[in-house]
Amino acid sequence: MLDRYGAAMAAARDLLDERFAQAVELIAGLDSILIVTGLGKSGHVANKVAATLSSTGTQATFVHPVEALHGDLGIVRPGSALLALSKSGSNEETIALARQFKAVAGGQVISLTEPNSKLAAIADIALEIPALPEIDEFDLAPTTSAVTTMAVCDVLAILVQQAKGLTERDFARFHPSGTLGKRLLLSVADVMIKGDGLPVVDTASHVSDLFYEISSKGIGMTTVVDDAGLYVGVVTDADIRRLLLRGEHINRLSVAECFERSRRGSESSAPREVDGSASPDTKAIECLRQMQANQITELVILEGERPVGVVRLQDLIAAGF
Repeated sequence: MLDRYGAAMAAARDLLDERFAQAVELIAGLDSILIVTGLGKSGHVANKVAATLSSTGTQATFVHPVEALHGDLGIVRPGSALLALSKSGSNEETIALARQFKAVAGGQVISLTEPNSKLAAIADIALEIPALPEIDEFDLAPTTSAVTTMAVCDVLAILVQQAKGLTERDFARFHPSGTLGKRLLLSVADVMIKGDGLPVVDTASHVSDLFYEISSKGIGMTTVVDDAGLYVGVVTDADIRRLLLRGEHINRLSVAECFERSRRGSESSAPREVDGSASPDTKAIECLRQMQANQITELVILEGERPVGVVRLQDLIAAGF
């Protein structure tokens, strides 16, 4: 049965001609709302199509053809257009809405039906889906027709988006709370630990200050800076444990010595919890990719050469990545 869908898609593709280009141009140039309508299963498809158009930058809404004839046509404004979906193109409700739309709004009607339909005859732009059997044995359940209608409309929506020159950032603005919006809009500055919550210790300090920063800030590490406040690296609680296992008398060390010794000898190839940096305007998704690539759980955020934050893998997961 899926093979039949594949054949139907190929047949639908072959029906796309200059009328499809005209429909793209019309919708992309609208100064008002696009009304999408359909009855029955075509109505369900039309609802999805309106949502897809809206999410890709076209002001669109679904209006039921019967409800439209009983007051909902009031949403129509000058400059509106109508996209009417119907397999056969013969149901009277959709045809009546198309006629009334042209009379009230003076807008153009785009139809999407099987060839040579009544609805296509009154449309300004008549798009077509192939007249193929549905996949059920009785040729009754709207399956092939629904899939080809949705596919043609999806392509229409994306081509309109491209014609308008919408960017990823525009797309993200329409999905600010979803995963797509977060991936495209959220910067690491929105999720990083910063200010008083950021552990920082300078190289000249005693190792006891390093212990205090690690324990008091509660993230299992501290950034290390030189006397000018420039970033040197990090020391983690795992580094401390490894030094103790090697028999180092760490209570006698300075922060600089502790940092250097945690990176010497056989331990230099040990897995590191922190090994990398980014800037505050780096997208959070890029930080996540860097952490995954380097197999680390925390990333230092630098502004110039100064540490201004730390982002943790668990924070990105909590944010929905």
